[in-house]
Amino acid sequence: MKQVILTLATLAVLGLVGAAAVVGLGLYNVSARVGHLPGVSWVLHTTFRNSVDLRAERPERMPDLADPALIALGAKHYETACLPCHAEPGRERTATMAALVPEPPHIDEAVGDWTPAELHWIVYNGVKMSGMPHWPAERREEEVWSVVAYLEAVQQGIEPQAQQALTADPQVEGPEHAAWCASCHGGVERHVPRLDILTETQIAEALEEYRSGARPSGIMQQAASIPTEAELKELAAWFGDRQPRGAGSGGGGAAERGAVLAQRGTEEVPACTACHGPGATEPNPHFPSLAGQDRAYLATQLRLWRDGTRHGSALMTKAARALEDDQIAELAAWFASLPPQKGTGAPAAAEE
Repeated sequence: MKQVILTLATLAVLGLVGAAAVVGLGLYNVSARVGHLPGVSWVLHTTFRNSVDLRAERPERMPDLADPALIALGAKHYETACLPCHAEPGRERTATMAALVPEPPHIDEAVGDWTPAELHWIVYNGVKMSGMPHWPAERREEEVWSVVAYLEAVQQGIEPQAQQALTADPQVEGPEHAAWCASCHGGVERHVPRLDILTETQIAEALEEYRSGARPSGIMQQAASIPTEAELKELAAWFGDRQPRGAGSGGGGAAERGAVLAQRGTEEVPACTACHGPGATEPNPHFPSLAGQDRAYLATQLRLWRDGTRHGSALMTKAARALEDDQIAELAAWFASLPPQKGTGAPAAAEE
């Protein structure tokens, strides 16, 4: 037994000396031209596959991944954040991207047979030693579902015309990047805020916070990092000058219950309308109007305030921390059903 232990100890020491020589003397060739040693790629990929299988759990509240608006949102984010490495359906990767080691798989191959939960885990966490980054914003797992929705569409075989429609920018006469921004923010029911009810100041502050990372959002931190600071100011001024159009969306019992909570509040939750209108008694240029805002976006933001993910306002943190999920849904339903308005005073008349 003593001989066996001595042999194992000797082998361990030799192994450490060999490893130190490889690292300290630079014996291992790190050139991407020679690739990995035989078997290394298999080990890495198998480890990756089993690690994802072990850790990916199906969330309790997975959204509707067939939602066209969610797919479109994911496609637009993919266009700037993921396409350079993985290309898009119907297009090849550039020669430079194809020369990476390990080579990033084309999107058609990358989606493979992964489940939605596994794709979500990969996009949110990234993959070590592969060049695959993690999601830029911590604790914003819900944002990743938009990318997963798009990847699911690719997995099911998206048509070239549908792909083109997802990434096409609308025709608008505005500053640089205005059409690109409007591709997500130009309508309603898009899971993102309507900008036509926000002021220039509010938009500029939000963009600055996203650009610096003070306000967490993997999608908007990426988007705000593309234009220059001067271009962001131009975008804030242009979108802030837009006037609200159309009517509110939704209604029903949830909205009716939300109206009572928003206007009267409770012992633990102050009345939302006091600051955000309609008819605000404590108006503030930094407090956005919520009337006519996108329902899904409102619900998400209230959860972020409640859960401590979003910071920057002690008042909002205190106001949201006692909200239950059903109360958040009711508040979002009521505000979304109102005629859109830019200020926090009386609601604007709905467009005919």
